[in-house]
Amino acid sequence: MKIEITILGLLMEGNLYGYEIKKKIVERLGDYVDIKFGSIYYAIKKAVDNNYVKRVGTEKEGGNPERYIYQILPSGRKYYKKILKQYFDHTLIHFDIDIVLMFYNSLSDEQKEMFIEDRKDLIKDKMTELKEKMDSESKDSNAYHLYNYLENHLRAEMSWLKTLG
Repeated sequence: MKIEITILGLLMEGNLYGYEIKKKIVERLGDYVDIKFGSIYYAIKKAVDNNYVKRVGTEKEGGNPERYIYQILPSGRKYYKKILKQYFDHTLIHFDIDIVLMFYNSLSDEQKEMFIEDRKDLIKDKMTELKEKMDSESKDSNAYHLYNYLENHLRAEMSWLKTLG
């Protein structure tokens, strides 16, 4: 469902071809999501087959192969709003690190200290990246809201890490 939401959401902003979708995902989400290039095209094909998206043209640059430009259809807009609401209603807050933290006490004191310091350094780097991205976005953009959300989570994690040691 996440890839459908991502692709349809980006197409809600304007017509795009597959590589542009991948580029926007990387620019906006970077390390926060792992969406493979092939799965983007699979999801686009599925959206076309379901009449949520249609090809509205092609583009060709130099010797590169032709690229299809996609547009979201009214049925796709309706479906996007439906799955977005479902995701908000049924998805619990979860971060991959939660699983690791369940076993935190099995680490030696030295490993715990290294984990905490490495994690703090990573969070500082990510917060710097997010700040740069937020500075380049309008406060009304979807990307800004995402970056602000992520920044607040990173601040909360940093605060929590300080309680560990």
